[in-house]
Amino acid sequence: MKEEYSIKTRENFCTEISIPGSKSMTTRALILASLSENPVILKNPLFSEDIVQMIECLTKLGNKILVSDDKKYIKISGNKKREFGKKTLHVGNSGSVMKFLISYIATGKGEITIDASSRVTSRPIREFVDSMRELGLEIEYLKKSGFLPIKIYSQGTKSNIIKVPGKNSSQYLSSVLLSASHFNSDIEVLTSHKISSKSYIDITLKMLHDFGAKIEKTENGYLVKKTNFDTVKGYLIEGDMASASYFLAAALITNSTIKINNFSYNSIQGDYKFLEIMEELGLKIIERTKTSITVQGVESYEGFSLDLNRTPDLVPTLSIVALFANSPSEIHNVANLRTKGNDRLNSIRTELKKIYGSVTDLPDGIKIIPKKAGTYKGGVMETYNDHRLAMSFSLIGLKVSGISLANSHCVSKVFPNFFEEFENIYK
Repeated sequence: MKEEYSIKTRENFCTEISIPGSKSMTTRALILASLSENPVILKNPLFSEDIVQMIECLTKLGNKILVSDDKKYIKISGNKKREFGKKTLHVGNSGSVMKFLISYIATGKGEITIDASSRVTSRPIREFVDSMRELGLEIEYLKKSGFLPIKIYSQGTKSNIIKVPGKNSSQYLSSVLLSASHFNSDIEVLTSHKISSKSYIDITLKMLHDFGAKIEKTENGYLVKKTNFDTVKGYLIEGDMASASYFLAAALITNSTIKINNFSYNSIQGDYKFLEIMEELGLKIIERTKTSITVQGVESYEGFSLDLNRTPDLVPTLSIVALFANSPSEIHNVANLRTKGNDRLNSIRTELKKIYGSVTDLPDGIKIIPKKAGTYKGGVMETYNDHRLAMSFSLIGLKVSGISLANSHCVSKVFPNFFEEFENIYK
């Protein structure tokens, strides 16, 4: 049964919302803390489906993980021996958890089966598996060659060099870098393609530096020294900048004032760039502190042309912003989104045309030609079980009457209380 969420139009409002901790930083911090010599307390973590899956899997692998009653911190005492034994892990709908765990498993010994939901088992993983086999892992496909489920036989790494693909996903490289300090020797990580979504590699490298990793940039990749993590005892997770983007966009397109709490000043997340883009379109910053920002939208704004290769998660939100601009917009260098689960570019085009939007494909992106107010019509927007599409499409309903979202519960993947915060718009 499809769970629908109906949206009421609303403009020129004033409200206050709070965003959760960063998913990208929380997943990375869980791996880094599990590899640390001393217990680590993660402050302001995200709690979502992906994070719950990661915690369950790391716990099965011998790490002791304590979640505070108020869910404001997580304490991790890592399994220092990393003798995993024979285990079966289920990563649910999370491709990132699956990828990060494969490299983590390479730091120890065990026979580990990894399975997932049909959404994740339908995604090819052969190129990453081939890379991990170069390290000495024995990996067996249990059903269809090139896809989950897989069984990993790890006795630790046996090579000091690995070539990691990066054309379609930066998560392969992040996965290897996060665990490489705890492989059996120093390791040279070669990148075989231009890395997409590079802003996420920047997050990985910054957090590795914070935890004490020793990494050198080389001509063809990175040299990672074998190092213990023994300096960090507490680590603060920033607010999620992608989650903030929906409310920054809401303020812009409805000429409204929104205060966003848990908004990190000078964030290390690439999606922080969304604020700069909104400012260029006319969004005004009314007040700013270390942990919050208050913004004011505008009555109208022009279209844009952007290269979003470094920050592809912003494409759905900016597509909605483009719908209500005064002139056409183009989004470039995001062809890799056609390989993301449901093909986000096709999903965006399909759903915006459903409400009479004008969207055309570009070789590496999309073009959106806005129409006059009143031209768009309401309807049920399919979310394709994609949290970012669901949250982005919710913005349409603030401007177009009769919009509702199918399968709205999919937002629980990264922002479980999104619609509770969204309802503040109507108070």
